[in-house]
Parts: sequence; C-alpha cells; structure tokens
Amino acid sequence: MKKRLIRAFNQTLMGEMTALVGPYVLARWRLLAGSAFAVGAATAADVLRPWPLKFVFDYLLEGVNFLPPSVPVIVDPQTTALLGICVLIFVVWMLSSIAAYFGSYLSDRLAEEVVFELRVALFSRLQRLSLTYHDDKRIGDMLVRITRDTDSLRELFGKTWLQWTVAGLTIIGTLGVMFFVDWQLALVGFVTLAMLSPIQWRMRWQIKEASKEKRDREVEVSSVTQETIGSLRVVKAFGREDVQQEQFDRESAGSLRAGVKAAWLEARYVRTVDIITAVATCGIIWFGVKRVLAHQLTAGDLYLFVHYVRSLNGPLREIAKQSVRMARARVGLERVLDIVQTDAGTPESATARPAPRLRGAIEFDKVSFSYKADREVLRNVSFKVEPGEVVALVGYTGAGKSSIMSLIPRLYEPGTGRVMIDGEDIRDFELNSLRDQISVVLQESVLFQTTLIKNIQYGRPDATKEEVITAAHAARLEQFVKRLPDGYNTVIGARGATLSGGERQRVAIARAMIRNAPILLLDEPTTGLDAENEQLVVEALELLMRGKTTLLISHRLNLIDRVDRVLVVDGGQIVESGSPAALRASGGLYARLCEWSANGTVIDGPRPVVAKPTVDPKGDVCQSVAR
Repeated sequence: MKKRLIRAFNQTLMGEMTALVGPYVLARWRLLAGSAFAVGAATAADVLRPWPLKFVFDYLLEGVNFLPPSVPVIVDPQTTALLGICVLIFVVWMLSSIAAYFGSYLSDRLAEEVVFELRVALFSRLQRLSLTYHDDKRIGDMLVRITRDTDSLRELFGKTWLQWTVAGLTIIGTLGVMFFVDWQLALVGFVTLAMLSPIQWRMRWQIKEASKEKRDREVEVSSVTQETIGSLRVVKAFGREDVQQEQFDRESAGSLRAGVKAAWLEARYVRTVDIITAVATCGIIWFGVKRVLAHQLTAGDLYLFVHYVRSLNGPLREIAKQSVRMARARVGLERVLDIVQTDAGTPESATARPAPRLRGAIEFDKVSFSYKADREVLRNVSFKVEPGEVVALVGYTGAGKSSIMSLIPRLYEPGTGRVMIDGEDIRDFELNSLRDQISVVLQESVLFQTTLIKNIQYGRPDATKEEVITAAHAARLEQFVKRLPDGYNTVIGARGATLSGGERQRVAIARAMIRNAPILLLDEPTTGLDAENEQLVVEALELLMRGKTTLLISHRLNLIDRVDRVLVVDGGQIVESGSPAALRASGGLYARLCEWSANGTVIDGPRPVVAKPTVDPKGDVCQSVAR
C-alpha cells in the first residue's frame, strides 16, 4: 500500500517536480526553511488582522473596559484601549509586510538558483544524448525547452509555489478560526470550498490542454523562425519570403487561438470564484445577523465572519490564478522531463577505461546498423585499416559511407557486430578519451561566431597562439588572414558566414591539425570548391594526412588517386577493395563509376543517377559518389 501511494504521488505534478528539482532544493535547505517560516508568519499575521476591530465593536463601542488591571492607564481607560488597538493594528500589518517581503525574496532567490542549475544540467544532458535522439527533433523545439519551459518552472517553483502556499494556509487558518468562533456559521464558508472543488479540477484540466496546445504552436513558431533565419540566403535566393511569412503567420495564428482559449478559461474560473464568494457572503450576513439578534453572536464576531468570508475571495482567486500557472507549468515540466527521462545517450560501460595513445588500426567486424528499425543501412560490414593507411570510401548516394564513418567516433551505435581500434572494442574505451584521438573534417565545416584563433583552438583548447599560427600556415590560411581587419583576432560570422567555402574548409583543417589525432575522418572535404580553393585545400589535406590513419569520402579523382586503398560500398556492404589502379583494371563497380565520370555514360542498374553530368577537368569519380 505504501509503495502504491508513493508511486501515485510520483505521478502527480508535485511528485514529478520533486523528483526533478528535489536534489537542487535540498542543497539549499536554508533558503527553503527561511521562506517557509516567513510564509507562515505572514499567513498568521493576515489571519489576525480583523481581531483588533472585533475588540472595537465588542468593547470600545459598547463602553466596556477590557484592559487588565496591570495595564497602566495613560489618559482614561477608553483612550488607552484605543491607543493599544492602533498599536496592535500597526504591529500586525508590519509583521505581515516584513514576513511577506522575506518570503517573496527568499522564494524567488531559491527558484532562480534551482532553475539555473536545472538549465545547466538540462543543456549538459542535451549535449550527451545521442544523435539518434536529435535526428527527430527540431532545433526550435530544443531552444524552447531550454529557455521558455525552464522559465515556466522558475515561475512555478517561485511565485506560484509561494502564492499557492500563502493562499492555502490562509484558507486553512481562516476556516479554523471560524469554526473556533462559531462552527454553524463556519459551515457556510466551508460550503464555498466544496462548491469550488469540482469546478477547479475540471477547469484546470481544460486549461492544461489549452496551454499544451499553445506551447506546441509556440514550438512551431520558434522552429519556423530559426529555420528561416538560419536559411535566409536560400529563402532570398529563391524569393520565398512570402512562403515563409505565410507559414509563420499560420503557426502564430494557432498560438493566438490557443492563448485566447486559455485566457478565456482563466477569466471564467475567476468570475466563478467571485460569484460563489458573493453567495457565501450573503449567507453569512443572513444567518449571522439573525444569530446576533438572538444574542448567540456578538457584532464583533459577525464582523470577523464577514471579513473572513470576503477575505477568502482573495486566496480562492489566487488559487484559481495559480492553478492556471500550474497547468501551464505542467506542460513545460513534461517537456523537460522528456529530456531528463530519455535514455538515449551513448552508453558507456561501467568498466570502460581511458583509451591509451592509439596507433590507429581500425577494424569493422560483421557490423550492421540502422537509423530506423525498418531499414537497415549497413549489413554485415567487415574490413580492416592498418595504422597510417589512407582509405577511401566510394559508392552511390545512400550506400552507407557516412554511416560507416559515424560509427568510428561512436556518434551512433552498431546494431550488431563490433567496431575495433588497435584490436579492442571501442565501447571498452571512455567516450571522451576515444573522441580526443579522432579528428574530423566535414563537407560543410561549422564554425562559431567567435575569433578565428578560438575557432582553431576548438580542436585543442590548450593550444598556444604559436601552435595555432603554425597550424594555420600549414592549412594555407595566411593568404586570407592578412586581409582580415584584426587578423587571427577577427570575429567571424555565425557558422562562418563571413568566410568563403574554401576558407571555412581550411580553418577546419587547421582545427584538425592542431588536434594532431592519430585517426582522421574526411567527409567530402572539397565538395563545392572552385579550382583555386580546391588546390589549396588539397595541399593542406596532404599535410594533415601524413602519418595518420585516414578514412576519406570523396568523388574527386585528385584525392582518390592519392589513397592507399579504396573500399567500394554498395547497398550497405563492402563489394570491392583494392588500390585505385587495381580496381579500375578489374572492371567492377568502381571502374564503371570512373568510366561514367569520364564520358558521361549512364550506369545501368536500379540506383537513380543523373544522365550526362558535367565532367570536371580534374575528373570526378561520379556525382553519385557523394555521400
């Protein structure tokens, strides 16, 4: 029974939130205790507020001296009592104000610190989730989860928790005093809560659904914005501003409709609270006046009841407002929990150890892999690459070349089989120690909006400026660095937008050079470059590949001819292996690809290729040999 109750609590909003932020809160228990004490003091002061006026109605206005004999009389007993009541009113209000101040400050500070650590942990978690998780997610969605969804938790854990607690304690304290004074009349106030409960739970569910719909629409708005701005050159080049605007307007309109619905439900709930409170006040007046006339209550007692019932309106409305915020926060909490509870990170064995300095012998042993369960990309792939050997992966688009390359740094995990380096399964190495010994140069090298020198140091953050400049010279960067306004300290645009494609590739090569890793992965490093830039990049690559185990994906003969061996990939399998000259002479798939590239002949077979491609003067293996 106890386990079932714990499980049921863990499935509630508070249970899920406790599991998520509990460790961060416990580390700041002093702030929590201080805010709880301040909230309790403020609530007690609010409950005591009407009592000085009760004394006025029951004693002063009736001319009754209620002061104990030990109290010194200043002028006369009535004036002394009036002065005492004024002092009591001031003290109660000051206590309420000071306690509320500290409660609000400590609660907000606690929320800020907890959400700060939660956001940092969430960002760290996102980075460590495997690419399998990120492949199906939109960048705009992830941005909303890191920013707006954590902001909703800050509001829930700060203001909402505080106001909800104050309102709840006020209601409990008020009803307790009312039952103490007159239980029969107190039942009228209790009925108020009983009437509101089913309405509250029903409307909270409706508001949650509306808030979820609104957040989903906001995610789409954020995604459209991010994708449009990130692809602004393509949008402008194709003149599709109107199309993107229409899509943005459509998603924004959906967000508007959901927001209006949630606002309507909130306003409807608040008005319901007002109506029920008005009915309760009428009931108190009706029965209370009769009990006063029957000398069963004093006028001061009736004032207490009227004040308390009217004061219930504030906490009840506050609970209604916070219920709306909790419903909205529940949506953000569910989206944050989706990341926290996702077990999609790259698994690391408990017995994994730091990788030693690798020689670079790579082996695939009967490896199969699929991105989706229903479509296998690699099937029973086996091959070996010796230390220092340069091997090219060649094949049609979608043959599995990039998938092979992605398995080496464990960007993805094989379904079956083993990927080994130096004779050991790479899963036996700690992930970071493995990746530290692998350099990558991609077809589209991503640079960051920071200085050129820091972009190069991204390969090895502890590299000195002298080492950076040496790598930059080797990567043929000096030809354009001298044109930059601040040289190596020039801040380049986001994703390297202020540099040409060839310049970006050479920066990426310098980044790989300074890493000086024994294994090098090159994925279409010269695609899309003009002849001049390609020659500079090829010269830099030749220096980079010296002494390193290199896997290269390319359709350029001027690169393929430099490799020691070619692996031809077709349909997720290795179908040919050998030197470029030997494979051309064998008359197999590689030879047909080269022949197709040379004379523009369409290759027979089920795979779609483009007829009559433009023949590059340097000679393409095949446009379809791109990844």
